[in-house]
Amino acid sequence: MNKTATFLRFTAICSFLGALTTALLIFLPHPSAVDFETSVLLYENKLYLSRLWILFMHPQFNFIAAIGIAYLFIRKYPLCISIGTLFLFVWAYTEISQQALLIDSLNQIWRPGYVNAENEIAKDMYSTLIHAANGISDSKYFLVIYGFGLGTLLFGLAFVQERNWPRWLGFAMLFIGILSLSSFLRYYLNVSALNGIVNWCYEWIYGYLQPLVRIGLGIWILHQIKHSNPNLNTSKK
Repeated sequence: MNKTATFLRFTAICSFLGALTTALLIFLPHPSAVDFETSVLLYENKLYLSRLWILFMHPQFNFIAAIGIAYLFIRKYPLCISIGTLFLFVWAYTEISQQALLIDSLNQIWRPGYVNAENEIAKDMYSTLIHAANGISDSKYFLVIYGFGLGTLLFGLAFVQERNWPRWLGFAMLFIGILSLSSFLRYYLNVSALNGIVNWCYEWIYGYLQPLVRIGLGIWILHQIKHSNPNLNTSKK
């Protein structure tokens, strides 16, 4: 029991850290570049690099929290939780690898290599690699929003079957999952009719709702430790 409770407390802490990283990614300024030459110099921008490192840690915190939820829910909602955990793993692993590409290859090798190239042949080679990084990163984003959307949706379907306040967490997760999948549809299947409503939701709802959901999930995990029986049975009361 003590080891299980310690594990679940750790996952709750990770959910709170996930809320923090979510808020930082939403509200920290986005360094911009007006052209290719300016964008190359982003490897020297500390705010830009800090965002990449936050993005690298963000899915790790949130997936560990998801493991805690899966542990508590797998017997009650095996279909939603098992498949949902699979898609959240796809999201987390893909986003981690995406940020590793940007942190290491793009900003420690290719961009500095372009700036310090001794001839045009080397410069052209690094320019090609830099441009290719955008395509590779976008392909990974394809999986990021797809995996995150489906995984969050399925976890939400589990939570809406609960009673009292956790049910509202489920509704919020359903909203976030549908919003992510709507972005997938508009970006990769050219469903442009979704642009207006999706942009509005991201601007006015998502940025505030997502950190609150992460906090709520952390509180829910701690609540399960406190109020469950020694076997951490999560049967409905």
